[in-house]
Amino acid sequence: MRSRRRVNAVLAEVVEVADAARGGLDAAALDLVFLPLRSRLGVERVEDRVALGPAGSIAAALGLARVLRLLRAARIAAPAEPAGLLDDAAGAAALLRRALGVEVVLGLRPRSSVRFTAWTERGVESVADVADVVEDESAWLIHRRGGRPPVRVARDRVVRRRTDCETWFEVTAVERPA
Repeated sequence: MRSRRRVNAVLAEVVEVADAARGGLDAAALDLVFLPLRSRLGVERVEDRVALGPAGSIAAALGLARVLRLLRAARIAAPAEPAGLLDDAAGAAALLRRALGVEVVLGLRPRSSVRFTAWTERGVESVADVADVVEDESAWLIHRRGGRPPVRVARDRVVRRRTDCETWFEVTAVERPA
């Protein structure tokens, strides 16, 4: 069962993502910042990345849909040809900046990512997307998510180890408040 929370929030910031921040990919994207109102989430802001490119990709189609839902919630007319916003982060950002301060209802899903880091005599070994770590007297066996093979780290080589967990909320829906 997927846990989903509904939170009233205000669109506070719209930022175009620079090429260097995307790892040099030739794709348009926006970072949206929402400020929850009277929320028990334990966070002061919810950040969401909206992909608008490359055109024809699933991520861009989902990003365009999110932009259009935000425009509809803010009662701002969408362009006559919405597909023109694909690969046009500047145009989409200009439209969404007109919606700053507008209250919306966000559907949120809690997400997390676990990373196992071990400092050894040869250097640092880091394993991302950890599902489980099993420890025995000779090694740590790190099971990864996504069906990838486990990683074995021998205990006699490890000087220090740490497991980190990063948590955030994924925006799954944007609606107009009732």
